[in-house]
Amino acid sequence: MSNISLLVLTREYPVGYAGTKRVQHLIEYLKKDGIAVTVISYRSKRRIEQEIGIYNSIPYIRIGSGIVPKPRNIARMIYAYFQLLILICRTKARNKKNILYCYGGIDIENFIAIFFSKILGYKIIFDLVEDFAGFSDHVKLSSKIKFWSVKKLDLFNVRVSNAIVVISAYLFKKYELLNAKHLTLIPITANTQDKILLRYSFNTPFTIAYAGSFGDKDGVELIIQGFLQFNKKVPGSKLILIGAGDQKEYYNNKYSNDESIRFTGFIPDAEYYSLIREADVLCMCRTGSSYANAGFPFKLGEYLATGNPVIATNVSNVNLYLDERSVFLIEPDNTQQYIDALVYIYNHPAEAFKIGYNGYIKCKEHFSPELNSKILIRLIEKL
Repeated sequence: MSNISLLVLTREYPVGYAGTKRVQHLIEYLKKDGIAVTVISYRSKRRIEQEIGIYNSIPYIRIGSGIVPKPRNIARMIYAYFQLLILICRTKARNKKNILYCYGGIDIENFIAIFFSKILGYKIIFDLVEDFAGFSDHVKLSSKIKFWSVKKLDLFNVRVSNAIVVISAYLFKKYELLNAKHLTLIPITANTQDKILLRYSFNTPFTIAYAGSFGDKDGVELIIQGFLQFNKKVPGSKLILIGAGDQKEYYNNKYSNDESIRFTGFIPDAEYYSLIREADVLCMCRTGSSYANAGFPFKLGEYLATGNPVIATNVSNVNLYLDERSVFLIEPDNTQQYIDALVYIYNHPAEAFKIGYNGYIKCKEHFSPELNSKILIRLIEKL
């Protein structure tokens, strides 16, 4: 595979949540297989100490980090874009198969870079994880413009790409109808330990955790409201909400006076994985919206990898991989089922941890980065 050079274009790298982890899990195994990999992080929301570096043997370059899309920053944005184009040109390797792997589809920020790469001779792979046709969240104006552009430019994903990777059966069917070339389904990935210790008792206080974004699709309001009712039945319980998003401050302000609820914000990986490993129950309560059903919750894989009991709404194609023996499945938007599941888990710890362990086994079976990266390798070989 030494004749392949893979350039990855993404938003957040090497620090981030779902999108960052998906990219990392796949490309780290590509590197082990002898593929030359470089990552460009374009317009990351946050600056880090090392804007150029190596993470887990993968070299990365961050361009335009922290630039807010405002009129006063137009010159900086234009300069960053020229940097991006120059880097794409310089990264192209001679006498090799050059591939641009773009996390997400074409949008108002990257379309020039995508078409420029195509002209230079790159093979284009899009990794599509959402269907923004159903997106209706209340977000800031710059985000609205970007998501609007994603919807309007979606058809170009099929026309420009040499291959499309999707994360769910819904997206596979959608792009199959659009005659996408080399359409490939690669599900979520999660790193699992070789062995985990089966727990037999809960913490004091009983701790429930959620990790992810705070969009409408994520069901955060249901998680909080259900917890508050559960806390009346089991006083002293704690809810930890991990992550960031446009609506995070809304929830933080609304529930800031409740000492049983903790908002961590964006935290380093080590702290994040420690928190979800130490929690008693992990919650993935996506709503029943079309937007929520189009993708696949990345956090579910990370939850299952802990071996802890997991409550998950039956959305997307979750039930293709999991059943009641490996996860506590509830229907979307059903607060009472969520409360009932919490009560049942609390009253039946031995059974709950057994189901959690079964979830860990299913995670290794379906969501292994090593196995799923081999799917990507086979796709690259076809191009």
